[in-house]
Amino acid sequence: MGTGQDLLAGRVAVVTGSSRGLGFAMAGLLGRHGASVVLASRSDADVAAAVQRLRADGVEASGLRCDMGELADVEALREEALAHGMLDIWVNNAGASGVFGPTASTPVEDFARVVRTNILGTFHGSRVALPVFLGQGHGDLVNVYGQGDRGPVALQNAYASSKRWVRQFTETLRAETKGTGVRVHGMNPGLVITDLLGRVTSQRGYQQRLGGLQVVVGLWGQTPDVAAEPLLRLITSDAPEFRDLTAATLVGRGIRNVLAGRLRRRNRMPMNVTVLDAHP
Repeated sequence: MGTGQDLLAGRVAVVTGSSRGLGFAMAGLLGRHGASVVLASRSDADVAAAVQRLRADGVEASGLRCDMGELADVEALREEALAHGMLDIWVNNAGASGVFGPTASTPVEDFARVVRTNILGTFHGSRVALPVFLGQGHGDLVNVYGQGDRGPVALQNAYASSKRWVRQFTETLRAETKGTGVRVHGMNPGLVITDLLGRVTSQRGYQQRLGGLQVVVGLWGQTPDVAAEPLLRLITSDAPEFRDLTAATLVGRGIRNVLAGRLRRRNRMPMNVTVLDAHP
């Protein structure tokens, strides 16, 4: 096994939801260690801009517009990767957050949007990558967890329940592929400071409960580059999962961010809250 920039030399990696934020950081991390990376996002322009940024950083990158809810799009993404000769790593990172508020008044179309991206998208990505991996006898599938993967989160039922599903789905895939040479990993990156986190949609009457989010982010939030780092350790070791959310880790992270001034009002992450009328 190589080290440093050639650690992943010769490997081809797909990272979904990778035009910005955590996905972009993951793609850059893999690329800087030698992998040829294929990016995916719902916007042609966003994909092109992200690819250009990575290439300017010396990364071998290409990309494709992809709606993870459309199987044909995901199959085309796989073919884009195989055009580079092989498919070695597939990271299901694309995700959508839901409207903040009680389930009883959650807009049906919003719940369906979260399911389409977080659940159906993870299934589609796994479904197109696994046959390739099984056929060649190796490959790393990484599914990204999130808040709710271990238990209920009030007022965030769509997102939290979808991440609980992703965990169960991932653990089942791991059992099904045991002994095949294919490795299935789960990764919970914790709280990541991204545009997705900074743009919140709330049901009317519940937006005031979001006031503490900036403090929570200040205490425990990580930049995408830092949050992406465990991915490399996952795919270069025998570890099936990464979950850096122990009490000691959170306390240490909070102290570090306080010392860095993250909780000062001028340094807090900007928040853009859109308020929707509740649905009966």
